[in-house]
Amino acid sequence: MLELINISLKWHSPKEKPFIKNLNLKIKNGNILCIFGKSGVGKSSLINVIAGITEDNLLFKGEIVLNGKILNEVPTEKRKIGLLLQDGALFPHLTVEQNIYFGMNRKLKSKEKLVLINENLKKANMEGFQNRYPHTLSGGQKARIACLRAILSEPELLLLDEPFSSLDPHYRISFREFVVRQVKEKNIPCLLVTHNDSDKIISDEKSIDISIFST
Repeated sequence: MLELINISLKWHSPKEKPFIKNLNLKIKNGNILCIFGKSGVGKSSLINVIAGITEDNLLFKGEIVLNGKILNEVPTEKRKIGLLLQDGALFPHLTVEQNIYFGMNRKLKSKEKLVLINENLKKANMEGFQNRYPHTLSGGQKARIACLRAILSEPELLLLDEPFSSLDPHYRISFREFVVRQVKEKNIPCLLVTHNDSDKIISDEKSIDISIFST
């Protein structure tokens, strides 16, 4: 379960007030929670703080708790968090298989990784795409590969930062459904931030309008 306790964010300046103040939420394992709001209200900054990604001049107060462990001082690479961004951020010089392989548990043997990749590509209706490069894929296909890479890294939490916004309506709907299936199957909490009202449909709990925590 993910818990955010009294989260406040502000820019490092005496004149600046918090742009997010006293945000509290809980997301149970296997559930998705949607935070929505217009561009520029701090949604991506919130995602970065949870993931442990440092932003210049950003001050943060509160506690981030994942499965009972406070993450505030835990380095990004040890937080066990999967992050899926708007553009997917696939490595252009790596194949589909290599992109997914890159983030997988180092304790797994190579053969085990390849079996998992093949199984999950089949689930994503992308069987046979192992040796394709990102530039040969559609937007929806790139999004699925980026999601698989995040999921197969065995995260304890999945963060989604506007992952559907660059997709056309058809791919948007099918990819949202794919993400929901992955979260339920892996039984991990998932936080989605978006400015698109239609994305609220996948939220298991009442969506949160981030503007009510702005000052």
